[in-house]
Amino acid sequence: MIYEETYQYLLRNVSSTEFDTCLYALLHSDWDGVIQSPLHRMARGVGTTEKYLRQIIRKLTSPHGSVQKVFVPVDQDGELLYKFNLGPASIPGFYSKSDRYCKKYRFFYSDAFKGLSIHGKRLLLMAAFRMSVLRSEEVLFDYSEIIPDDRSLFTRKRLLGAIDAVHEALGHLVTITFASRAFSKKEVLVITFKEGILAQYMENRAERTFLRKTIFNSGFLGHISDSVCMELERVGKYIYRSFLQQAASSSISADIREELLKLARFVYTHSLRKLAHALPANKQLLLAPKQASAYLSKIIYNETLEQMAKYAHQAESIKSLLDREPFHREISEKALGRKVNAREVTEHIEPILQKHHQAEFIRSVLNDWCEKWMISRVKKGPEEGRAEGRKVINEDRQTASEYMTSIRNDTYGELDNLMATIRKYGSHAIAPADRNATLANKKASLQAFFAIQKERLAPLALTTC
Repeated sequence: MIYEETYQYLLRNVSSTEFDTCLYALLHSDWDGVIQSPLHRMARGVGTTEKYLRQIIRKLTSPHGSVQKVFVPVDQDGELLYKFNLGPASIPGFYSKSDRYCKKYRFFYSDAFKGLSIHGKRLLLMAAFRMSVLRSEEVLFDYSEIIPDDRSLFTRKRLLGAIDAVHEALGHLVTITFASRAFSKKEVLVITFKEGILAQYMENRAERTFLRKTIFNSGFLGHISDSVCMELERVGKYIYRSFLQQAASSSISADIREELLKLARFVYTHSLRKLAHALPANKQLLLAPKQASAYLSKIIYNETLEQMAKYAHQAESIKSLLDREPFHREISEKALGRKVNAREVTEHIEPILQKHHQAEFIRSVLNDWCEKWMISRVKKGPEEGRAEGRKVINEDRQTASEYMTSIRNDTYGELDNLMATIRKYGSHAIAPADRNATLANKKASLQAFFAIQKERLAPLALTTC
């Protein structure tokens, strides 16, 4: 989407080719805003040379005045890419539905549009933005909206020139006429798009490019069909939405939100790599999109469980440091050269407290996600029916019980491996017996949960009262 911030920037701060470069970036940015195209492909899509595109990128990565950086260099698996830094990224489910935006209409990417002057592009963007907001293929502007004063983007001459150029290049899609309001007699500009233009917009497939590239670079050279990609993307979207749902409803810092975004991307990417390693021995998944997404979901659960363990251990390590009050008092007194009171010690350890809060908050988010995943996977047992149907019910319960046992054993094995790793490599600031307190409690909680589920799925008696 072209959000308000990007819209205002395009109207006021770019040349004609820079305008096309930003539109290309919007169409090829993944959920984090990273443009999934190398510069040579980007230049071809914009319709310019790679040399000139590099000049544009160099200019727009350097902020000037109050204008922020438009592009930010990003290293992604050793490849230099750029993040589009204007407006919200297309993070699934993390933008307000009340945001004003313009869709990426097909004509924005046509050769005819690229050939327009900056004034023609500005005029069409203004019209398309209003069309998108109002959901009407006929829009109007008061003349004073377009030329309010001498400092306007347009002069009368530029406006007339832009209208003529638009008619010549895209007259088959849009017509622009002058009219006057019936009562005020004020001059207005009426812009009418061809019927059906509202539904003719481009879909962003950058995340699918990222998915295929990640799997390919991880060693699997086979083709991943669109149907399988869509199911895998659905799991990825769920990760983002779940991790950020609590962030959106909590008064947390921007640092924690950014950490959750990075963590969502890490978990999803790392899980795709593990899926790539498993595909040669499980090629049937390429023909079964739902099974492929379920397989990836299980990998993501194990990865999230591991990250939860890391953040739990990090929080415990920081807490052990916070508990050393005499140590902090001594450091504060050395820094200030005098005796300090409790308030001053608290001020000294404030950054450590914030770090502990961040680790504990993220641990809680990941733990909640793991619990919800587990509950959703342990299916409800079949409803009890009449006596003659109990044999079928028991068979269904047996299947559900075996599925639950498989999940339970996998989870216990994962927890045991994590606890063994933390015992061996964990922080020496925590006593070995205390290093796995969080995971031990997690396992005890799961044991109680699985015990209840086992009882619920127990076979029904074949006799009736």
